Order: sequence, then C-alpha cells, then structure tokens
Amino acid sequence: MEKQFNNPKNILVVRLGAMGDIVHVMPAVINLRMAFPSARISWLVEDKHKDLVECLPGIDEVIVFPRKQWQTSLKYPQKYFKIISEARMFLKKLRDKKYDVTLDFHGNVKSGLLTYLSNASTKIGFSKGYCKECNFVFTNLQITPQQKKMNRVDKYLTLLHGLDIEAHYQRPVFSIPDTDRLYIEDFIHKKHLNQKSIAIIHPGTSLFGKYKRWPPKNYADLADRLLQELGYSVIFTWGDQEYKIVEEIVSFMQYQATIACKTASIKQLIALLQHARLFIGGDTGPTHIASCIGIPTVAIFGPKDPVIYAPYNDNAVVVRKDIPCSPCEKRTCDHVTCIHSVTPDDVFDAVCKLKKKFDFLNIA
Repeated sequence: MEKQFNNPKNILVVRLGAMGDIVHVMPAVINLRMAFPSARISWLVEDKHKDLVECLPGIDEVIVFPRKQWQTSLKYPQKYFKIISEARMFLKKLRDKKYDVTLDFHGNVKSGLLTYLSNASTKIGFSKGYCKECNFVFTNLQITPQQKKMNRVDKYLTLLHGLDIEAHYQRPVFSIPDTDRLYIEDFIHKKHLNQKSIAIIHPGTSLFGKYKRWPPKNYADLADRLLQELGYSVIFTWGDQEYKIVEEIVSFMQYQATIACKTASIKQLIALLQHARLFIGGDTGPTHIASCIGIPTVAIFGPKDPVIYAPYNDNAVVVRKDIPCSPCEKRTCDHVTCIHSVTPDDVFDAVCKLKKKFDFLNIA
C-alpha cells in the first residue's frame, strides 16, 4: 500500500504493557525521536505502566488507558453508564489529537481498536502472522519482519520501516526524579550496603507468569553462595504480592541478605537497580530493565524461547535447560520441568563467568 505520510508532526505510539515489552519498544521510540526531532510523540499505555514510560526522555505526552480502573468498575452494574461515558470521552479526546501516524507495537485486538479509533491517517502495524487476534485488520500499513523468530527488540525496530526509518538499537537512558534517587540512597546508607558490591535478586514474576518462577530454595542457596564465596551484599527486590516469596527465601538462607525497601513506583525500582553490580532474575520486566541499564545480568529461563524473549544486551546471559517440551508458549503447566531443572550451581557458574568477563573489562 502507498504510504500516507510526509514528515509526520503528531505521532502516537501504542504499547499498552507489559513491563518487559515496553522496555523492548523503547529503542524503536528513540529512533523515532531521532528521525523526527520536531514531532510531537505521545505514548498510549495502561495505567499500571505509566511510570515506566515517563522515565524515557523524548516523550511529549503519556496517555493513560485506564483498563484496570474500568475493569474494576465492571464488577458493579450501577457503574456501567459511567464507564460508557468515560470511554466515549476518552476516545473523543484521542481522536481530537489529530494524529498523523499511529504505530501499534502491541499487536492484539485491544491495541488494534485503539489504533483504529485514534483516527490517524496512517496506522502502522504488523502483517498477518506477525500479530495476534487479527490485529492487522485495524491498520492500513502492515510491516512484515524479516523472520518469524527474532528478538522482540529487533521486531519492534522493523515497524519503523513503515516510516522509511532504518533503525538501529539505541540503549534507553532512564530519567529518574531526585526524590526517588534520594529515597533509595537513604535506604542503601541506612543498611550499610554501599560497603560491598551489590547483587540484586528479583525472584518474583507476575501472577500471570508464575510458571516462570524459580523455586525459593534455589534462590536461597544461590544467595548464600554469592554472600559467602563472592562477597556480595545481596538485596532481594519485590513487587505487589511478592513480599511473602522473599520472606520465604530469606528463611531458607544460612547467611544474611537484605529485603529491599518498598519501591512505590518503577522509578524507585530503577533507582535501586542503578546501584547494583549484578542482577539475577527470571523472565520478567525487572530483568529486562537491569540489562537495559547495563548491569551484568543473569536471566533464569523456563518455558519461553530466549531467541525471542532474552534480554537484548551483551551484558546478559540466559540460563536454561534444553528439554523436549521447551520452549513453549503455554500459560499453564502441570510439571514446569524446564524451570525446575535449572540448579543453583548452573546459575552460580553463569555468575562467575559473567563476573570474570566484566572484571576483565573493568566494568564490574
């Protein structure tokens, strides 16, 4: 199809979630800003991830899609008319922005509808077979990536071909308010954690991704070795409904680790991660953020395909086991052999190799 743009002045980016995918889209958005330095770029994102998008410089407006709020209100029939009214007002405001281009990086029905209803003259998305749920019917310019199996970062960069941008990876630099930095620095100082190199372990995953979660006893054994053999200060980070997981891990340990302070926003979590010299976690958002920041990162993978979902940067390594049923895209599993097959020794060996590499480069 013939392209319908000419130096767009008003651009909408659609990536509603999740945390890791938002991080993966950021290099494409940086390329977008470099290509159109005077354009107004807005990002449509779900309320849960607003803080993360706000960390990326170069975004003129963060537009919140209040999915969680509306979803909660749907439990109460008396609020139906209010939701309908709010939704109509939301869509009217979106259309009134008069976007020249909308780029749908999300690629499902929900994002496709929002892309279509943005009323942009050019609506760019992925072609059939490279998006979900017939998303391609909502766009008028479809891009076909070079191959089916590729890292998400590279896939998202290809969407810019629709704007004649030959994109290259750009590492995001996060902008964190001083108040959040000072909050974390106060925690580090009070716990005397700045006397040794800090290793951060994030054992949680979203409730949606519990099947990707490594067993607590494994994390405990690994943390003991980091403390005893490598001399790290170990901090366990946690998110919503994950504090009990961290408490269980610490109860298994022989040596003393620190449970992180409550991070009320992703900005505070990033401020804490920036103090780390090592990060260990599963296939989850904080792992991708840590790798993006440049921290030596060990990612413990279970069912997901690392070719597609691994942290993008060369400061990260993936630890996984090759078993007949992995990788897979299942959301539930009776045995989760893949993630349970990874041992603390496997991860510790990966840490030692990574540490040796970065010690040689004088980075860690």
